[in-house]
Amino acid sequence: MFGHNCCSWCYWQVVKVEHCERVQIVAASKRIFIANCRECIFYLGVNHQPLIVGDNHKLQVAPFNTYYPQLGEHLAQVGVDPNVNKWDQPFVLGVVDPHDSLSHPAGVSDVQAESATCLDPDLFTDFMIPSWFEAEGPTKYNPFTLPEVYWASQRKKNASLEDIQKNIRELELDDNRKKELACALHAQFKDWLYASGNIRQLYCLQGE
Repeated sequence: MFGHNCCSWCYWQVVKVEHCERVQIVAASKRIFIANCRECIFYLGVNHQPLIVGDNHKLQVAPFNTYYPQLGEHLAQVGVDPNVNKWDQPFVLGVVDPHDSLSHPAGVSDVQAESATCLDPDLFTDFMIPSWFEAEGPTKYNPFTLPEVYWASQRKKNASLEDIQKNIRELELDDNRKKELACALHAQFKDWLYASGNIRQLYCLQGE
């Protein structure tokens, strides 16, 4: 798997990610192999320690963050156990390339390959898969258990969203003011999409 400035998700027995830069990858698999990637976030549901090799920089790992109706069936087909998730136990193998002057300054030898850090729980979000095809299946929620610190962050965000929705519902606005509010919210959301870089995820979903 190769990528640049996008978001991708997959399920398989073994996932291999190479030469990716500034991507977010959601993967459920028995094993994942990561090599020569930069500034990437991996949302993982993996039964074995993530293997990190080569020249990597500023990688982050987080627990698996999505589901769709057939996910449980697909995990069973490839033998992935959602009760076992070693997303936060990356295993680093090897050293960086001694010929790379950027990551391996002159006079430094045998530098250990860089590992990954855990994503700040406050930055953790669910990845929503659109139900374009009205597919049916038994999976109604993320089959991989979230660590408590990530659950707490999600509950806090959901509570804040519910408060905002409640306050908006309680506003006594005429139709014109409702339209103005909707336009303002839309504009702010659009600005956030571009400022955060998340607009590219919409482009990926649309196939553009």
